Amino acid sequence: MSVTVVPHSSQPSPALRFMRVAQHVVFLVLLVVGVVQVLRGDGPKPWLLAGSALVLAWYAGGVVAARYRSRRWVGPTWLLVLTALWAVLVVASPAFAWVVFALFFLYMHLLPVRAAMVGVVLLTVGVVLALLAHGGGNPVGQIIGPSIGAAVAVGMASVYRSLAAESEQRRRLIDELVAAQEDLVAVHDELARVQREAGVLHERERLAREIHDTLAQGFSSVVLLARAARKGAPQGESLDEIERVAAENLAEARRLVRALAPPDLDNTPLSNALDRLTARSAEQNGGTARYLTEGTPFPLPTTHEVALLRVAQSALANVRQHANAGTVVVTLSYLPDAVSLDVVDDGDGFDPSGIETTAHSGFGLRAMRTRLAELGGALVVESAPHEGTAVAATIPVGGWS
Repeated sequence: MSVTVVPHSSQPSPALRFMRVAQHVVFLVLLVVGVVQVLRGDGPKPWLLAGSALVLAWYAGGVVAARYRSRRWVGPTWLLVLTALWAVLVVASPAFAWVVFALFFLYMHLLPVRAAMVGVVLLTVGVVLALLAHGGGNPVGQIIGPSIGAAVAVGMASVYRSLAAESEQRRRLIDELVAAQEDLVAVHDELARVQREAGVLHERERLAREIHDTLAQGFSSVVLLARAARKGAPQGESLDEIERVAAENLAEARRLVRALAPPDLDNTPLSNALDRLTARSAEQNGGTARYLTEGTPFPLPTTHEVALLRVAQSALANVRQHANAGTVVVTLSYLPDAVSLDVVDDGDGFDPSGIETTAHSGFGLRAMRTRLAELGGALVVESAPHEGTAVAATIPVGGWS
């Protein structure tokens, strides 16, 4: 799983940058036009040129300061001083009146909407009065010109505010997306860790079942045979049987190391493996053991065969160790949509309600149930004291049949 982190940028959009640059250019051009008109008038006026330079320097200082974070009152204060310096120039010469268009944009940009609108109205009234006071022009134009300029400035400022709000919303969305992706990476890492731990735990449980169903049962047989030899059974036969069981256990141990399929199933059908297992059980128990097959055999997945063989091994081991049974019948049934294995004995039986608390068979039955449940199957145990036991394992086969 890969996660792509969206790059984050705090820079304004190209449209906002263009409007800001255009605002500075407009202010500079209008101020220069005013200076040129003053120079073309009735002789140079040095103090007006000095005032223009002061206005330009103050404006440039504000532009530079705006690049750095400052307190909220700095911008409005800078704008108020700039307006006062401009007002002095306008009172001295009408040539600087049209700088008011740039001031309109500054008011709409730096002040809240209501305060900006009030400021624009006051600037419009002030510049109109200044132009009328100087005279020498068309009064209608001197009134309409600044008014139209104010309206245009308000409209363009509205567009600018909209673009700024959209840019800020986009920035917040990017921040949220980056944070969400970082959380997703953390969740993905945690999920991978949990899956690894679950895999380790599952493998431990699987190995525990394998060891219980193979090595533990084989060692139990060795112990029983050794006890029988000690009680007077022919030692030659007992030693041969012990050697055979030990050899089988050694093969199982090697298989566990190599994680291969059970030796009983190596190139052998499940039915033959169960038949051999049942025959060995009869040899070890001294009673009667029969193996039956019902239905038409069909191929099964290796996992199903291994599970059924392990269930048979565990069930027959329980019969050998606890049941004192005279007869055991193992039946493998091929059904239309399932395969079942039944192990029935006529031994002592037990109370199934207390099976989970018994030390000798609780783990074996739990292991069988877990193994079958992983394949969608189930285990049913029916028994009663002195009435024998029936263990039935069923696994659905779906399309395998």
